[in-house]
Amino acid sequence: MAKKFDEIKNDPEFAALSDIEGVDPASLVEQAGGEPVVPPVEEPVPPVVEGQDPVPPVADPVPPVVEGQDPVPPVADPASPPHDEFLKEIFGDRFKTVDEAKNANIVGTLDEVSTLRQEKADLEAKLELKPKTNFANDEVALFNEFVKETGTKDYGVFNKINNAEVATMDPMEALITKYVLDHPEQSNQEPLIRKYFEKKYNVDPDQVDESELAVNKIGMEADGTSAKKALQELKEKLKVPETPDDPSPAPELTPEQKATLVSGWNDVGNEVGTVLEKLKVPIKNGQEPLLDYEISEADKKEITTFVQSYALENHLELNDANKTMIAYMVKNQLIMNKLPEIVHSVFEKARSMTAEEVHSLYSNPSPDRNKDQPPVPPPTPQSDEEKIQQEIFDAEMKALE
Repeated sequence: MAKKFDEIKNDPEFAALSDIEGVDPASLVEQAGGEPVVPPVEEPVPPVVEGQDPVPPVADPVPPVVEGQDPVPPVADPASPPHDEFLKEIFGDRFKTVDEAKNANIVGTLDEVSTLRQEKADLEAKLELKPKTNFANDEVALFNEFVKETGTKDYGVFNKINNAEVATMDPMEALITKYVLDHPEQSNQEPLIRKYFEKKYNVDPDQVDESELAVNKIGMEADGTSAKKALQELKEKLKVPETPDDPSPAPELTPEQKATLVSGWNDVGNEVGTVLEKLKVPIKNGQEPLLDYEISEADKKEITTFVQSYALENHLELNDANKTMIAYMVKNQLIMNKLPEIVHSVFEKARSMTAEEVHSLYSNPSPDRNKDQPPVPPPTPQSDEEKIQQEIFDAEMKALE
């Protein structure tokens, strides 16, 4: 969108146009959207007095012609260089004549220059936001730091800590998270770990009355606060490492090294696809997964291709830490991509289950859950007229007994 006159009137390039001989400044201002310029008032002409000759206008002095000498040529104004030189001084070789300058879309050109400057600034800002590591993104780099700091290769544990607001975390959740962090081999046993802490502190609401529950929670909350402190300290240690602005390029792989990596990561991709061909969909407090979501052969091939290309692009070594990291990354991405289909499968599964099957999925289900019939709504209040009619009807029915 073209700029307004107020935005360009002080531009040095625009102001320079007014100094070109042959260019009408008033017309240029009007073309740029400015207010029309009122021409200056001409000097008054002296009145003609009757009986006197009119006063002639003062002409530039003409040098006298001396006999035997050539006429003296008029002296050019030193402050007004020739048009061609003036145009070249301002525009270089872009405009050679005044008419070319007049016909050029000067305002549009200035607006285009301003737009290009803004686009350049926007691109520079985006470049500042690019990851400053050799990893695909900052989250992968952060997970790498997590593995080095804790020795835990479980991406699920890292993801839970990284995304958690530790300061507002529930004490029980903090205890469970800290326990899983210390025992990553039990990362898929959170329902059992919860039961362990409920039994340890005797805070199962279905087993303890309210007054005793409040007393038992004191110890749990104190230990939960200690767990939150440890988790917060760990989270503060996890920082994305920054590489120099001009890092040295990674060494080129020899054909033999590249062939080894291609073959090795291709096998890893096949293994990951095989492990994830049936995604286990859990349910809260469930002892077993609700269902196994099967992925297609095309998805498995795509996983293999991604694992191989990602590992080669990032020069990942074939070691257990990198294999675990990339496997968890693929699993989380697969769940996000297939989420609508997984939700639909859960919906169809729930529709096909009986009340007994639903209750069997929970460790301690409430007897009021999973009723096929909706609760009965309370009766609608009767008006005074309806109450009188009901009383008359009841009296008549009683009289017939």
